[in-house]
Amino acid sequence: MFQKFGMDVDWKTIRRPMGRFKREHLADIMAFEHVAAQYRKINGRDCTPSDLDEMFDMFRPTMAEVAVMEDLIRPFDGVREAIDELRAADIKVGCDTGYPVETCDAIYGALERDHGIVFDVVADSENVRGRPTPFLVYDCMYKANVYPPAAVVKADDITAGVQEGANSGAWTVGLYATGAHDYETLKTAGANYLLPGAHCLPGLIFNEIQPRLLEGVQPG
Repeated sequence: MFQKFGMDVDWKTIRRPMGRFKREHLADIMAFEHVAAQYRKINGRDCTPSDLDEMFDMFRPTMAEVAVMEDLIRPFDGVREAIDELRAADIKVGCDTGYPVETCDAIYGALERDHGIVFDVVADSENVRGRPTPFLVYDCMYKANVYPPAAVVKADDITAGVQEGANSGAWTVGLYATGAHDYETLKTAGANYLLPGAHCLPGLIFNEIQPRLLEGVQPG
């Protein structure tokens, strides 16, 4: 996509604002000075909102295809088992992403069809303001009829998702071994707990968070 506009954007630039809604993610990338300078040099002007819309429209169908490629859609080890264990304890499992609707539909469909993973609720990233604001968490809470935020555990492996959880008032868990951001980065972003992966979540919830709630301890 960037090549069509004559720009060379490196992977480190692309991954820095990961987790935000992809239209906003694209705007963040275009705001980096070295990217904006390339655009001005090639086009003789700054990138406009209509240019961003054109780029995003170009990106949408490709994103829906790439997101379900076998090496990307495959869950990390233990994720399905963790979801099954939580659901067996009558804990609802939700999901929110920064992807547009057609990509979300493709991802959720592939997870159910190929891996037996089904979420109880999913957030509407097209119409609800995204990370790092708390509103996607609140959208899941509304759909699941779960409240207050202290009854919720938000787990993520990128900074925007951890910030989203911290801003929502939920217990926030940084998963430091599976995503683009490491232990210290996720800790700085506001995680209450740090775990290597989602397979550790049931043990954390049953042995740490639930006992603390019974003692009246709140997130943070």
